[in-house]
This record gives sequence, structure tokens and C-alpha cells, in this order.
Amino acid sequence: MQTQMEEIQSYINKYNENITASNAQQAVDDFLANYSTWKHIVGYLIDGKDGEKEYGNLLFIFSVAISEINPITEGIIDTLILEIQEYEQKVKYMFAIKSAVYGNLGFCWHKLGLLYDNMAIEAFKKYIFYQLTLSNHTIYSGLTCYSFRNCSKFLFQSLVNDTLNLSSPTTFNDIFDCPIMELMKNDDVVSKLIREAYLSGVKVACFVKNEKLPYTNDPFEAPITNDKKNKRDKKEYLNELMWAHYADSHNGICLKYKFPSNITSTGSENNNYVAYFKDVEYISDLKKFSKQNAINMKDAFFAKGKSWKYENELRLLYYNPTNHDSHISLPISNCIEAVYFGVKCSDKDKQTITNILKGRKCLSYKSQWIDNAMKEIKEEKNIEFYQMKIDDKIFGAIKAVKVIK
Repeated sequence: MQTQMEEIQSYINKYNENITASNAQQAVDDFLANYSTWKHIVGYLIDGKDGEKEYGNLLFIFSVAISEINPITEGIIDTLILEIQEYEQKVKYMFAIKSAVYGNLGFCWHKLGLLYDNMAIEAFKKYIFYQLTLSNHTIYSGLTCYSFRNCSKFLFQSLVNDTLNLSSPTTFNDIFDCPIMELMKNDDVVSKLIREAYLSGVKVACFVKNEKLPYTNDPFEAPITNDKKNKRDKKEYLNELMWAHYADSHNGICLKYKFPSNITSTGSENNNYVAYFKDVEYISDLKKFSKQNAINMKDAFFAKGKSWKYENELRLLYYNPTNHDSHISLPISNCIEAVYFGVKCSDKDKQTITNILKGRKCLSYKSQWIDNAMKEIKEEKNIEFYQMKIDDKIFGAIKAVKVIK
């Protein structure tokens, strides 16, 4: 192993950040002559150097070299694919390396010609998957939030199946939602392929929550302590604009959810998707995104115009590189904590919803010390039902009255 690590370090020192059209073929040849023995350092720590990281660096340099040789062949790309797939199976983390290699793989497929652009898109999907995995390292247990809904067959179906519906950002009512789509609208062919990779895999569920998440995904930001986003705002279910815009002017309902930690996925589990919550930030000047050629993940999917600030939006971002549908459903068994019926919600819709949820419970878990050990305690409660009514004591206000079931 010592010899292999020395050879790897020599290769890295020679070619790292120094690949050009003139030496790319030599870098490819050097890798092909040795990688079958070099790969065995994965899983070992040699002279203080992590074999997983060092072999990952080799794969990255190899992928850059392939993108520079002319002509590129399917055979050499196939070698890269087999190596990165084997690396994925053996190495749980190293997301930055995996993302970079898949990004280069997409570019290599594109260089082969238009007939290979579908292969390029598939590679860019994995590039995006690992980018999003890098941007997420938090999970939340017992996260409460609200969703305003029309009474439609889609709502009833989701209640029957105990599922959460997520949609592509292209279906949103804000035509400027998700600034990353703006950055991908230029004429560059690779950008268009990456945009298609984003659009096919990204799904979002939108909620209302007037409390900031307790901490962020950005290690450079200060911790958050559940501060209100808008201190003067009422309880979420009293938001008149949300009732008007998203619950069919009080003909619909508002659902209160209490989500377990397993609704999210950091991408390091055995899931083929990444999913995480993050607060939307409202920006006064969206024009800046027309002038940028790069964007961070926070702005990419969690930035909206100031005019939407009343929503106090919390998003669940989901990305699955194998998904091609515009909508998906996630199982969320026993996560509904309360239902608020709009002022004008029909008796028929109220009865339908009540019948669907009859006998259901809201389940949650909390950690508690028992017998000198930390144990998960299951908490179970009935779903609560409320009727929204005009507050006859305060003109222009509404209130929630509990319905006894």
C-alpha cells in the first residue's frame, strides 16, 4: 500500500490543476496503466492520508484529462463510469469529489455529440444530486408547519393515501420562482443540459411556518433560536392572504403537519434521493440573478421576491436523479396534527375529510432518559379539527373554533 500511495501522490502532484490539451493523453495513459492496483488504497489510512480521498482525487484528475483529449471515445468514458460507480459503492461520503467527477462525465458525453446528450443529462443529474447532498446536513424531528389547500380530488387522494404531494418548480404560480432556472436560460448548450437535469429531478413542497428553523445548513452562519420571521404576524392558520390565495378563498382547508426526521434524507443513507427543509429568503432585487454566472444552493431554490414575504414559506426540497415525473408523492403516515376548515368550506367537503381521517392519530417521538439510557418515547394524539369563523368582535379578523368529534 505504501508504494501505491507514493505513486498516487506523484500522479496528483504532476497533474493536479495542470491538465492541458498537450498532456491530457499522457495523464489518461498513466491512469489506465496503474489504476487497477491504485484503487486498493480505498478504505485505508496510509501515512496520514485517506485512501478514499486520494483515489477520489485521482478519479477527478482522470475525468478532467478525458474531457481534454481529442477524440474522446465511448470506451474511455465507460472506464470512468465503471470506476466512479465502484467508488460510490465503496465510499459513503466524499460528495464533493463524486459531484465533480459526474459533472466532468456529463461534459465528456456532450463532447461526443448530440446523440449522447441524454447520457450527459443522466450524468448531470448525479452531479446535482451530490451538490444538493453537500448543501444539506440537518434533520429536524417533530417539525410543525402548515399547508393551505383547495378541496380537490388531489387533496382527498393524498389524505386517503397518507401522502405528501411535491411538484416541479415549473408548476408554481410565481413565474420567477427558483432563480437557478434563470441562470440556466442562456444559450450555452451545457447549461441547457444541466437545466433539463434540474427540471426533471427537483420537486418541492411548500409550507407556512412563522418560525425560523432552529439551525441552518450553512456552518458559517450563526445558530438560529426559533425566532419569528415576521414578529407582527398572527398564527399561521389566521393568515388571510394564504386562505385567499391557496385555499380557494376559504372554500378549502389548512392542514397542520408534525413531521418526523425520516421525511428528510441526507443522501448518505441507502436512499436514492436527497430531501431537506429550508426557509425561503425574500429578496428585494431579483435582477442580480441576471448578471451572475454562478449561484449557491441557498439562492438557487430558496429565494423569492419581497412581495411574497407574507407567506413565511418553508420548503421541502426533494431531488431524485431517477425521477422524470412533474409530481411525486412521499409517504407521511400519521403526520397530520390538525385540520382547519375554511369559513366557506362546504359541509360535503368537511364530511368527506372527516370520514377519511376518522380514527387516524398523529404520532410523534421524543427522546427521554429512562433507566440511565436515552430512549425514544412514542406520543400519540387524536387529529384536532377546527372551524374558521369571522371574529364578530374584531372586524376584519378570523378565528379558529375547535370542533368536537
